[in-house]
Amino acid sequence: MNTTAVCPFHAATQNFKPYYSPELHAAFEVQRRDEPVFWCEEIGYWVLTKHSDVYAVLHDGVRFSSQNTTRPVTPMLPDAEAILREGGFLNQTGSHSSLGGEVHKRIRAVTSQTLNLREFVKLESHIRRLVAEAIERIEGKDEIDLLAEVNHELPAHVVFKLLGIPDADVPSVKKWAGARSVIDFSPATPEQQLEGARNMGAFWQYCAALVADRQKNPGDDFTSRMLAIRNGDDSVISIPEIITHTFGVAFAGHETTTNQLTNTFRSLLENRSQWETLCADASLAANTVEEGMRYAGAVIGWRRIALEDVEFRGVTIPKGAPIVLSLASSNRDEEVFPDPHRFDIRRSNARKQLTFGNGVHFCLGAPLARLEMKIVFEEFSKRFPKMRLVQPDAAGHLHTFVFRAADALRVTLH
Repeated sequence: MNTTAVCPFHAATQNFKPYYSPELHAAFEVQRRDEPVFWCEEIGYWVLTKHSDVYAVLHDGVRFSSQNTTRPVTPMLPDAEAILREGGFLNQTGSHSSLGGEVHKRIRAVTSQTLNLREFVKLESHIRRLVAEAIERIEGKDEIDLLAEVNHELPAHVVFKLLGIPDADVPSVKKWAGARSVIDFSPATPEQQLEGARNMGAFWQYCAALVADRQKNPGDDFTSRMLAIRNGDDSVISIPEIITHTFGVAFAGHETTTNQLTNTFRSLLENRSQWETLCADASLAANTVEEGMRYAGAVIGWRRIALEDVEFRGVTIPKGAPIVLSLASSNRDEEVFPDPHRFDIRRSNARKQLTFGNGVHFCLGAPLARLEMKIVFEEFSKRFPKMRLVQPDAAGHLHTFVFRAADALRVTLH
């Protein structure tokens, strides 16, 4: 389908750069005003920028499919596919975010029995202990990379407690998860695809071995509980599906939280008065989490496929067309958030942000991520009120239109 042949180009659209950069929000402001629904030639997707349109698609599983949410941005090379096939990865049954209809409903009925607020609150004391240990490790230092020394591994230790994964395996799983980010969400070179395929294959084999072990040695963890709910019945959930969702939680349960912690800390320190406000009143930590996700969300775009011709704001998107739901743009939509480019941890409607998604695919781990980040901001604002960004802030970001993921966060603590 030659989609561009039927897509008139607006001047702003021709210059639009979809990958994350500090200029992205200004570019989306122009798009929301001049052309809120547009075809982006650089990535080959239609883009929706308005909060109401994005919200509507997230709630519409009839006209839109989620099967492309984790589809590699660059088509996989045969050699990379062979590596994944040999490792068993290409046999996976589909992640939570890409499933639809009755299959999604069946799988979510199982996983939600373990991934829910009732279970997550049991982890609060563990999270507080991890945060206290992280603070103790950095206490005597002056300048640190907060991403490398705290945010990188802290969320992994939390979700791995849920999964029953030993702390010693955190570095390996973080490495494998990073490889998946490059393959699924970034334009990948042949070398990156091959290296990523090897890492993803290793990640898949690790999760398969974990499931096999829990079949023999059940414990009090996510995988063991899925196996108990299954009770030998493939019609409830199959072993390949359990491997797939162990794999999915082991990835999604920490990467986005790592990125969101980093983005929100940066926003707080760039807007110094907001950091001082939080330090003076730690009860604002929960709303700080929401405003951080609105203002600097770790997920900036999510994908769908049109299952029929659909019209938004006078523009027809044809059946079969790929769509990017711009969460970065919808979270700064002037019609929903007054003065949207202002970072304000007292913002009354910050929780209307869409970074966790919405509808039937709303992130199951959202309550855990919220709890983790709230605790981190509570404790760091009490302990390090003089923390500042090191200038110039030279951090780079992953080249992707799906995530906002920095590679550093250098701060002085005292």
